[in-house]
Amino acid sequence: MAHIDLGEEKYLEHPYTPNRKDNYLPNKLVVSNTHFSRVEQRLFEYFVNQIDHGTININHGLLVRIPISKVKEFITTRQILAVTKSMAQKVMTFFDLSKPNLEFEHIPLFSNISYNKNNNGFLEFRSNAQLSPYLASLGTQYTRYDFKTILEFKSIYSTLMYKLIKLHLGQNRTKFVYSIVELRKLLQVAENKYPNLNDFKKNVLEPVKEELKNTKGVPINFEYEHYGNKQRNVTHLQFSIQTAFELSQADKQDFLQAIEISPALVFNKVEDIITRNYNFKENHKQMILSDKNLRDQFVTLNIEFENGLYPKVKNRTAYILTCLGLVKKKTAI
Repeated sequence: MAHIDLGEEKYLEHPYTPNRKDNYLPNKLVVSNTHFSRVEQRLFEYFVNQIDHGTININHGLLVRIPISKVKEFITTRQILAVTKSMAQKVMTFFDLSKPNLEFEHIPLFSNISYNKNNNGFLEFRSNAQLSPYLASLGTQYTRYDFKTILEFKSIYSTLMYKLIKLHLGQNRTKFVYSIVELRKLLQVAENKYPNLNDFKKNVLEPVKEELKNTKGVPINFEYEHYGNKQRNVTHLQFSIQTAFELSQADKQDFLQAIEISPALVFNKVEDIITRNYNFKENHKQMILSDKNLRDQFVTLNIEFENGLYPKVKNRTAYILTCLGLVKKKTAI
C-alpha cells in the first residue's frame, strides 16, 4: 500500500482490483443515513468494492481510484460533474435507532473527488479520515452482499432494503421487527412522503419486494405483516425472509402434490424442462424420464438451481449427471 500525503491530510491508497464479487460494509454503515440518488449509490458501491478493510489506518483517509471506463458503464460524461459534485457534499449520519433525534453524528464522506486529474483515466475518491475508524471496525459485525446485484437495482429503496436484509441474514436472523418510524428512516423515506401506511407499502415496500424477488443469482423473498397492534394505527411491521432452501422445499412439496393430482401432466412438464434447459444426451434424458428415483432427484436439483442454491455451478447439465450417478465425477469438472 502506498501512503499519499496532501498537506496535513494523509491517505492510504487501495489499488484498483477488478472483478471483486462481494462488498463488505460494517453494520453501523448499513444502518447509517446518507441521502444518495441511485446513480450516487452506484458510485459509492464502487468505492466500497475497492476497500481493503484489513489495511485501513484509522488516522488516514482512503484513496480509491475507479477506471473511468467502468464509471461510463452506467453514467454519462454529461452527468458525472453534477453527480460527483453532489457526492462531495454528502455526509453520513450515525444514530441510535432507539433515540435517533437525541444522539447522532454527521461525518462528511469525502474530502476530495477528482475526475481524470492530469489525464490519469480514473475517478478518484479521497475519503474523510474521520470515517476510517468506522470502516476499520469490520470485525464480526459486518454485512456481506453481492456487488453486481446491488448495481442492478433501479430503486434506492431496494438497495437499502437489500443491505438491511443481508445484515440480518448474516446474523442468521430470518425474522425481524421494525417500527414504521425506524423503517422509514432506514429506507430514507422523507418525513412528508407517503405518510399513510397503505401508501408507504404500495409505493415503497411492495415495489422493493418485487424487485428483490426478481434479482439474478440468489433472489430474496420476504413477507411482512402487522406486528402486535392490528388496529388502524399499526406502529410496527415484522419481516420474514424466505431463504433459497425454504423456497426449494416449498416448491418440492408443490411438485409432489402435482404428481398425485396429474402424473401425466407433470411427466410432460419435466420432459419439457429437460429439453429446454439442459443439454443431456438422448440416452441420459430417457434414463431420467423412465426412472422415478432419477426423475425425482432431477426435479429436486432443478428446483434448487431455480432458487439459486448453487450459484457457483457453471455447467448445470454435468453437475446433475454427476449427482444422479450417470457420469463419473471428473466429467463434470
